[in-house]
Amino acid sequence: MVQPLHIRGAHIWEGHGGAVQRDLFTTDVITDKPANGAQVVDLDGYTIFPGLINAHDHLELNHYPRSKFRDRYDNAHQWGEDMNARLDSEPYKSLRAYPLWDRLFIGGLKNLLCGAMTVAHHNPPHKELWRKDFPVRVLRKYGWAHSLHFSTDAEIVESYRSTPKDTPWFIHLAEGTDDVATGEYQRLKALGCVERNTVIVHGVGLQYEDAIDFYTTINAHVGNGIKLVLCPSTNCYLLDALIYVRIPAMIATPMIGSDSRLTSRGDLLDELNFAYEHFNIAPRTWVLGSVTEKARRSLSLDGVGQLASLDYADYVAIRKSLNDEIQFCTSCRADLALIVKGGVPQIGDPDVMAKFPQVQTVAATLDGKPKRIHIDLVRRIHANQLKERGLDVDELPKEKFRIW
Repeated sequence: MVQPLHIRGAHIWEGHGGAVQRDLFTTDVITDKPANGAQVVDLDGYTIFPGLINAHDHLELNHYPRSKFRDRYDNAHQWGEDMNARLDSEPYKSLRAYPLWDRLFIGGLKNLLCGAMTVAHHNPPHKELWRKDFPVRVLRKYGWAHSLHFSTDAEIVESYRSTPKDTPWFIHLAEGTDDVATGEYQRLKALGCVERNTVIVHGVGLQYEDAIDFYTTINAHVGNGIKLVLCPSTNCYLLDALIYVRIPAMIATPMIGSDSRLTSRGDLLDELNFAYEHFNIAPRTWVLGSVTEKARRSLSLDGVGQLASLDYADYVAIRKSLNDEIQFCTSCRADLALIVKGGVPQIGDPDVMAKFPQVQTVAATLDGKPKRIHIDLVRRIHANQLKERGLDVDELPKEKFRIW
């Protein structure tokens, strides 16, 4: 049973409207008024953002080290071939041997700790991703193909045709700057796989004419611009490129994904940092929108990406500043004062978690900063054979037994 909460004093971020000081009422979802028995929590001096939407991750690959074997690749297919050739060498051989649950859990925990509470997983839909004790919400309805290089044309067409038209279908595409990458959009279109539910991941080599064509195709159906997911730090690391041809502003904002730690700087907050640093666009209209409103609409998601009535009570709080949006876009995970999933505080600064006395917590250190973590999450962390980088969690308190 989730303790109903009445959060007062905080500023609530409302997208293009900015942050407004108002009360927030929650159970496991946002409610219009406080539920019976709601605990009043004063968060004056904090700004609350909705839980972020990570539009691209490979959840079982986040325990690997960041890896490349050349200074620069012309396209990601070259990197993939280099990577596949080393899977039976160390450290990759040992890291591949860990149980699937442990690998997936680390990917989920990585996202939870940075406030990304909804994730699009670009790999097989493992049933473990929807266990109740998985750290984050994972997109359940989706179709996918890896890429034009590592999937056959027949596999791609079969995957696309078997995906309902109202369900997003993901593919790595145009991930490079050479002729191979820049020609992939037309190859995919010739296969009949460019439609309103097509989601292009990376798109570094997407040509101007192709972007316009994609926009026209999508806009004819939903008027929402193209469905493009950028992974900025991965693209810079592997390809030394962010976007090969400037995408026209008319197609609206892309989404942002963190990719896995095999190639990315870290987590989704790192990508927001990177995007804010490298793209000269206001954080409210582009960077924050890409991981909230834009992703919610483009991926046809309900209950996430905003804090409206009946949405999940998934939110992140930071200490209020002169410009909360810039502050958030330049934060790291240790800066987050509070992370709440489904109305239940999961991790936060010790003084903030102390405002929820009904939650039993355990002391931890995240990237050198003291934190308190919900004891149920701590049990799952300690049960995992893999350890999250930068996270040190105290041992569980000894259970008290009563002798009758």
